[in-house]
Amino acid sequence: MKKVIKTIIIIALIAALGAAVYFVGVPMLTGGSGFNDNIAYVSKISSFNTDNEFLSNRYSAVVESQEVVNVDSDTEKKIKTVFVKEGDEIKKGDKLFEYDVDEMQFQLDQSKLDREQAQSEINSYNEQIAALEREQRSSTGNRRLSLENQIEATKLNLKKAEYSKETLDKTITKIENSIKNAVVKSSVDGVIKTVDDPTAEAYITITSSGDLRVKATISEEHVSELYVDEPILIRSRTNEALTWTGKVVSIDTAKPITNNIGYGLETTTKYPVYISLDSSDGLLIGQHVTIEEDLGVNDEDKEGLWLDESYIVDADSAPYVWVDNNGSLAKRNVELGEYDDAAYEYEIKSGLNDDDYIAFPEDRFFEGMETARGFEEDDVIAQDGMPAEDLG
Repeated sequence: MKKVIKTIIIIALIAALGAAVYFVGVPMLTGGSGFNDNIAYVSKISSFNTDNEFLSNRYSAVVESQEVVNVDSDTEKKIKTVFVKEGDEIKKGDKLFEYDVDEMQFQLDQSKLDREQAQSEINSYNEQIAALEREQRSSTGNRRLSLENQIEATKLNLKKAEYSKETLDKTITKIENSIKNAVVKSSVDGVIKTVDDPTAEAYITITSSGDLRVKATISEEHVSELYVDEPILIRSRTNEALTWTGKVVSIDTAKPITNNIGYGLETTTKYPVYISLDSSDGLLIGQHVTIEEDLGVNDEDKEGLWLDESYIVDADSAPYVWVDNNGSLAKRNVELGEYDDAAYEYEIKSGLNDDDYIAFPEDRFFEGMETARGFEEDDVIAQDGMPAEDLG
């Protein structure tokens, strides 16, 4: 992921530099407009040796319980008693509601009678088939053919009766289990959040006790930028210095939230995204926060100058970079130190400093080639302090 980010940074810098030269530098240098193959475009090292925070969108989110349990009711059954109300604190195993078993008992008794009748029909059909087969063995001609047709018809009725009995067996088992489990109990400790109409999608919802999580609702344009297990940085809305870390555990694309915009002519679609927390210390249920991709900007800064490996030519033998030398392109040897395999960067022990201008290596380069400067450090627009709604 970090390699992708570094690549995006480089592309952004080159694009910004190209745009700057195109609109400002190229006309003055060439007397016209457009890209000049005879110019090497260089950027100041300090302009891209900064935090990557400007690449990360930030989204509004809220802290909630780790799990919200939905308890459905069977709309085909009548509810006899409800044992809880909104706001009640409950324990795992506490009663929530109870179905009316009187009606289920009536259905059970009727189904058992129907099954007895089906079994009686099965016995009768078997006896008829046996009698017809005995007679057929001693018959000839048309009578034998007639008996064969009667046997086939009786066997068909037998199969229908057997299927009916199998269906009734399953129905009886289902009703018996329903009676046995007529009292619905809580599967978690928590607080009753809602008690809705029995026909609602979730009759009772329970906010479970325990660990917290963060929920964001992100538009369909941006939800694809996130993925399960991605590291996430969480910030307090009131104090950005307060941060927490976590990872994406679920992107619920199966339950989109659609809203109308203006006169109902347009709609927006958003999806719930859930983030687990490495630690919830200092967070409260209902607290508003923001989330963003954790690009490691909170990690302790490395000392010295570090440069993305893609700028370094022949890193394994005689490393050098292309630098701006008073308007002309030149090779400059550099001494490499440690290698950060997570950020794909080399430590530059000597040969460069933050004020140098360097170019991204291209096959067309040659020493003495004219250079043009663009993209400065001040051009980087960080997102710190911007409202979350302005950040995606």
